[in-house]
Amino acid sequence: MFDMNYQVNAIMQNQQMLNTYFNNMQNQFTPGYKAENLSFTDILGQQMAGKGAKTKSSGIVFTQGQIFQTQIATNLAINGNGFFAVSDGVKTHYTRDGRFNWNNGELVNPEGKKVMGFELDASGNIVGDAKPIKLEVDPATGLMGGKYSNLRFDENGTLYGQQTETDPLTDQSVTKEVPIAQVALGSFANAGGLTKTGNTTFGETDTSGKVVLGVAGQGSLGKVAPGSLEMSNVDFAQQAAAIGMAKQNYEANFAAFRAMDKLTEQAIGLIR
Repeated sequence: MFDMNYQVNAIMQNQQMLNTYFNNMQNQFTPGYKAENLSFTDILGQQMAGKGAKTKSSGIVFTQGQIFQTQIATNLAINGNGFFAVSDGVKTHYTRDGRFNWNNGELVNPEGKKVMGFELDASGNIVGDAKPIKLEVDPATGLMGGKYSNLRFDENGTLYGQQTETDPLTDQSVTKEVPIAQVALGSFANAGGLTKTGNTTFGETDTSGKVVLGVAGQGSLGKVAPGSLEMSNVDFAQQAAAIGMAKQNYEANFAAFRAMDKLTEQAIGLIR
């Protein structure tokens, strides 16, 4: 027996799947983008006489994307596990998109969220808890933090700056590189349980578990690739095949729906 509700649901489900796959394709060149899967599971089955009531299940694929060198000092990629932590001032989000830049003395992502890190002492030891990495620019000298020039990151996510000091006795200047801060990386017991909060940002859930903040190379956390970006993990061929299948299913269900709708109209006409 033809079930109109089933066909309508099937059409809507295939439309949602198409939207998901097209969104993946549109972001195949977006740094740090993670492909999303969408599936529907039959939850009532034969209890509803085969009407196929279904629930939507989405999942994010967190496989490693290819790392591409940009030579831009503030571009960072994670080679291995972990997420950068970025704050909107209220909530902390997690991302693999390392397109960072300095804005008014703050290291931010493309959306203006502040990159979290740990302050370091002169010996490179962590001081205090994670907070936004901030180095205000001295308007008189143009130096970051009032004393640093030529900032760079290393594979540990450590930010270094060159500092010039003048000996008051000899009047000789000495330039040295000093550690300033270290980028925070977050890990989760179940990263697959994260929820999307933006195109390339994610938020923790009860399923993902609470974030554990650390630094590159600590525990299972990967290394940081400075001057690089992690590209999208979208598989073009896989997404194209999925789009083709979803499109065929959509057209088949829609054709069946239109045919039954026409027969229904004819039956109503005969009754009248």
